Amino acid sequence: MDVRKDETIFCTGYSRLPDGMAAKNLYGVMGVGFEIDPETDKIVNASCTFVTNMCNDFIKSILVGHDLKNGVDLPIQKFERRYFGLGKKAIVSAIRDAYNQFEIYKSMMYAEAASE
Repeated sequence: MDVRKDETIFCTGYSRLPDGMAAKNLYGVMGVGFEIDPETDKIVNASCTFVTNMCNDFIKSILVGHDLKNGVDLPIQKFERRYFGLGKKAIVSAIRDAYNQFEIYKSMMYAEAASE
């Protein structure tokens, strides 16, 4: 992917974590971030507030390359099918929240373009 990093946007989503997760003790909430190429609507990088790099890399492998024009149901289905641990619902909620922030961005850009 040839993306100008100074042109990407970053959308984040958050949700509450259940008791018993190490991430709750460190962060209090689950955060998921999408770095998005606004020209293609594809996720070019992703991160989350998991404690281990392996968990973060797992989420990244599911999200990076996904085209947000198609919503987030497909990566959420992949995640739910493959993730077995505490906080599954919190992670899904954070992904949906980040996507909602992207939708807000897109509607702002649409309104701005329409007013020109």
